[in-house]
This record gives sequence, C-alpha cells and structure tokens, in this order.
Amino acid sequence: MPDSSSKPLSQATWLSIGLLSLIFFGAYFVLRALPAAQCGFLHYEEIVNADGEIELCATNHAGFIDLTRFSYPIVAEVKSDEPLVPGVKSTIDLSLETAGGTGIAPHELAVTHTKKMHVMVIDPSLEDYHHVHPSADGLSGSYQFDFTPTRTGKYRVFTEIVPLRSRSQAIALSEIEVPGAAHRPEFVRSTESLVDGVRFELLGAPERLKTGRDYRFELKIADIEGGSIALETVMGAKGHMVAFDGEGRGFAHMHPMDSVASARTAGFGGTEAAGTELAFLFNVPNAGWYRLFAQIQVQGEPVFGRFDLKVE
Repeated sequence: MPDSSSKPLSQATWLSIGLLSLIFFGAYFVLRALPAAQCGFLHYEEIVNADGEIELCATNHAGFIDLTRFSYPIVAEVKSDEPLVPGVKSTIDLSLETAGGTGIAPHELAVTHTKKMHVMVIDPSLEDYHHVHPSADGLSGSYQFDFTPTRTGKYRVFTEIVPLRSRSQAIALSEIEVPGAAHRPEFVRSTESLVDGVRFELLGAPERLKTGRDYRFELKIADIEGGSIALETVMGAKGHMVAFDGEGRGFAHMHPMDSVASARTAGFGGTEAAGTELAFLFNVPNAGWYRLFAQIQVQGEPVFGRFDLKVE
C-alpha cells in the first residue's frame, strides 16, 4: 500500500530542482568548452610586491601550452612600419583584442611576475629568442616593443596575459616576418651551455624523457671557473625558463618552484647574491625535440642559456 505519510512535491520544490539541474548542466558544458591541455588554466597566488601592490604569481607551472589543441578568446596582431632587417632595431606595434574585436586596455590586465604582459618571440630555427614586455600606447589595446632580430623567416610571437576579470592565463599566437629564408631547427641533446662567461647546467633530466610526466630540473649557474655568480632578481625571481617544441605547436613558460616564497622575501627588483640553483617543473604532452631557454640577469643584462631535450 502507498505510504500515506508521503506528500507530493510542491511547485516551488520542483522549480528549485529544475533550476539546480540547469545550473549543473550549464556548468558541465562550460567546463567542456574550456582548454583541455595541461595547465590550460594556471593556479595563481596573490602576493604583495615591494611597492605594496597586489599581483598574481603562477605557482609550479609545469605544463606545455599546445596551441594546436585549443585557442584562447584573445587576438594579438603584430606589425612593423618598415621591413625588419637582421641586426637592426625596429619598433613593433601589437594590438590586443578580445575574440569579439574589443581592445584590451592595460588597466584590464593583472600584474603577473611584475609585468602586465609577457611576450615570447622565437624564430623558425629556435636560435633567436626574445622575452619582452610591451608598453601601452593609450587605452585602445595598442602596445609597442623594440625588437632586433638576428635571423630571417617568420618569427612566432606568443602574447601571455591574465585578464583581471577571469584571473586566468590567456595566450595569443601571431607571426611577424623578417624577409629571407627560414631555417629548420637542428637539435643535439645538451644539458650544458656557456654564454657570455656564464655556465648553465641543467640537472635532473634523464636520457629518456616521457610525455605526461612531471620532471624536476635544477638549474645550476656558475662562472667559467665554477665560481658563484650574483644573480639579480628578474620578474620577481632569480631565473625563468621557456621551452619551445621543434614542431612549433606551442611553448611552456616555467617559473621557479619557490618563486612565490622568494617574491615575499626578495622584495622584487633587488640585486642579491642568492643561491646559484633554481628548480623548475617540466611536463610536455607530445613526443619530439624541445629547446629550453634559461633566462637570468647579471649586472643589469639578461643572459640566456640553452638546452636541447628529446621526449619519447
């Protein structure tokens, strides 16, 4: 017999159930539409820099951003008024817009690792790498940066921002051409690099690297004789790394594993003779060759070490 104590659900209850169902279904499809690659959306932690300003700092970013698998809802276009020439400095105009065509003004961008915008520029041979921070030209979404290429071919330009509204990483890929023949990259496994009197050594990279695994790399810095070097703070840390793949699918912008902690104590922008080792996480989804650039700053000048790794 039916339970006489049971009562039919009220209309308000049915409406509540229907509303919750719609919310869950909506959330499901929104999540399905988000980028699916590793670290497509980074975890950021709020910190206070030396000027008392709140900024966002990415923590333990190991993921490679494969831009052939998804795209972000921003568009960046780069151009120069004059043809680019190797060895000649030119001014590059960068326009930054939403996918709907609305310009993204500087006040709409969060500060991440002391900058509102990080732009990585690399030539087809993966020999000429630049990390720049464009300056805003008004509030229309126009920016500019100086660029002195050393090679020819179509350079890939990765524009990395964090809009204040989303507080999530967004990447735009564009190209700018230096007239002349483009060259394919040539790889030879290497974990040591000597540049401008600075010796870079990458520790923790096994001979056989696998896709989809986190690897912890130690970056050791020394002078030619093996002595210590006073590393200056650059972008809130003692060093940064960027990795590009040989097939041109994307890149990884890796921050030191202790960058948040060191930012709180280093005060951003000071010159300190701190430790000579930095730790980074490395994880890529695709097999193939990768070129890694390690960026440090010594006596006010950037120095870039270079490594080649093959992933199976």
